Amino acid sequence: MQPKPDYLGPEYGTAFQDSSVAKAYQYRPPFASATFDVLTDLVVDTPRHVLDAGCGTGALARYLVERVDRVDAVDISQEMIGQGKSLPQGQNPRLNWIVGHIEDAPLQPPYALITAGRSLHWMDWYVVLPRFARMLTPNGYLAIVYVKQLPTPWNQELTAIRRRYTTTPDRQSHHQIATDVAERGLFKSAGTARTAPVTLSQTLDDYIESFHSQSSFSRGRMTPENAAAFDQELRALVAPLCTDTVEQQVVTEIVWGKPLQPNF
Repeated sequence: MQPKPDYLGPEYGTAFQDSSVAKAYQYRPPFASATFDVLTDLVVDTPRHVLDAGCGTGALARYLVERVDRVDAVDISQEMIGQGKSLPQGQNPRLNWIVGHIEDAPLQPPYALITAGRSLHWMDWYVVLPRFARMLTPNGYLAIVYVKQLPTPWNQELTAIRRRYTTTPDRQSHHQIATDVAERGLFKSAGTARTAPVTLSQTLDDYIESFHSQSSFSRGRMTPENAAAFDQELRALVAPLCTDTVEQQVVTEIVWGKPLQPNF
């Protein structure tokens, strides 16, 4: 059994239970609207029920619920779900919020689609992927969804700042999570999609705060001095290159396929 990298361990994933992370989550780049067309097309079986695993504030669940019969949205963080309930569609009667670990949360399968938006890397792969395999309908898929920010003019300098202040210095990109689980015999890809780039415009304050929605920059895990210094350096870097707003190009990447039982 090949273990996950240490920087994806549970001690880091618990940062999403920090109230500061939940409050900053609204400033993360959203999923492109075309994402929901791709996901809806993957729902071909009945019942048209979806499981959103590691739902956070419901960035996927709250928009999918308008297109299917029911969404079960599961997250370990009460703070995240509390935020999600206050956002658009958060009180939709077909949206069932569940606080708990996806590894053993009480669920109501079968599901025609399981989504994991920016979340699968934190889960126990050897538990959740076999569990997902048992809960899917015959034509159901697991869709792994990530938002990727395209390089900015300040990208190189930003990388250096992030390295100085991150609370997980060994952290690497997890956008290849589908490859990681496939290499472990836990997933077989059936298709991929990438949305066209979308322009995201934010105030400089909101752009800076978006970093504190990440586990590596949780204000609850950084010292107050480091959090203030990080914000100051980031502001000094970006402010001369922008006017009233910070603009970024973002894309959504989707990989769907079959979760598998491991062969060992």
